[in-house]
Amino acid sequence: MEHTESLLDYAFREIRTRIQNGTYPPGSKLSTQEISDSLGISRTPVVSAINRLVAQGLAVALPRRGVIVADFSPQQLKEIIEVREMFELYAVKKAIQNIDFSHEILDEMEQVAIDLSGIDSQNYNLATELEIRFHTLFVTLAGNSQLTKLYVNNWNIGAMFQIFTLSKMPLTKHQPSFDQHLQMVQLLKDKNEAALLEFIPNHLTPVFGAIEWIMRNGNMDMQELFKIMAAKAEKIQK
Repeated sequence: MEHTESLLDYAFREIRTRIQNGTYPPGSKLSTQEISDSLGISRTPVVSAINRLVAQGLAVALPRRGVIVADFSPQQLKEIIEVREMFELYAVKKAIQNIDFSHEILDEMEQVAIDLSGIDSQNYNLATELEIRFHTLFVTLAGNSQLTKLYVNNWNIGAMFQIFTLSKMPLTKHQPSFDQHLQMVQLLKDKNEAALLEFIPNHLTPVFGAIEWIMRNGNMDMQELFKIMAAKAEKIQK
């Protein structure tokens, strides 16, 4: 049983990574046979992993078409980021209350923030994993397991947009945003609730700017889009 669960977790992680890095782009079919062959495992854990992806919203089961990778409109992406912001703002007060009892979580957040500040300029998957890990730890600090579960499910979808945007521009251009994580750790240590409530929306401003630009223009002229994102990030850093 444990072996089967381990294979399921492995299959789920690998398929999710392939979705997030564009190996399986939005609208593409997830073939259980192709995936099981490429992973060197049986189809049973692959089928279970794909079902989990459907449950989390990363894939969609269609009659007579099988399961395809979900495709999100800019409006849907905006709503996903809005939900992320709502969760994080809610977590601020509880996280501060729990800091004295959860030093290990804060220590891990600080280490992840340090890792992000020194990230390799081409390691987009790791950058996304670290970003997700940092913010998930923050929400975990609030001490509400249901909140954390919902937050993680929301992030699984948001990560698709996150890694897509990262991969279109050198990670050095995102460095100001990455460096903000150390600032967030310090605000938690200082138990500065007001500053954290202001920090979180500012941290997400470049992401909202990118999505709103897509919504206004109706296409993805990525050169122009990332000029806007970089400008917003630089403005916030100042």
